[in-house]
Amino acid sequence: MTGPSATEAKAELRRLLETLERQRTSVMQRVCGPDVPEPWAVYPGESGVFDRASRSQFYYHRHEPSDHEAGHFHTVRLFRDRVAHLVGISMAPDGWPQALFTVNLWLVGDGEESVSNLKTYVRRFRLDERQAEADMSRAGSDASRPLMAAVICFVNLVFQAFLSDIEALQVEKARAIEQYRKSHGGSDPFDDRSVEVLSRIAIDVRA
Repeated sequence: MTGPSATEAKAELRRLLETLERQRTSVMQRVCGPDVPEPWAVYPGESGVFDRASRSQFYYHRHEPSDHEAGHFHTVRLFRDRVAHLVGISMAPDGWPQALFTVNLWLVGDGEESVSNLKTYVRRFRLDERQAEADMSRAGSDASRPLMAAVICFVNLVFQAFLSDIEALQVEKARAIEQYRKSHGGSDPFDDRSVEVLSRIAIDVRA
């Protein structure tokens, strides 16, 4: 069964965000609750939202207070012994996504993956609401299920609406890694704390 086209997914994503605006809330508030999120804390709970069947997971956090970003969602592919970071979703203060980016391996402790593998994981990324609810319940998460439904829908729609961009970011990430190696005598950037973002693209859901 195929999902919506990128154009259809983008329109659906726009409607979802507009609905949340009318309700005077946002996906960030849905995932963090009424309190201001603590810098570097993971939301919701300690393990975010995950679907063991699809091996998909996402969580939200923010760094120190910033004027240009409210925070971001990290999305990963789960394995028994590691994770593969797929893409970050940067959120503007108004509650709308503003950019997509990939990160250096040290940020999430993942292992190096080929571009081909990462593209495959991106295409397969999706959380089923009921499966995620069951998995979170078994893990003892106290996240509100009704509130999480909109957030799960949001993350899934971002992948559907911007699939080609997310795949392209994996190529740019690999190029950035190779460029680093060329300029650093063949050394990998994976433990270089000065290198965080490897590729990034601005997005506009309203366009």
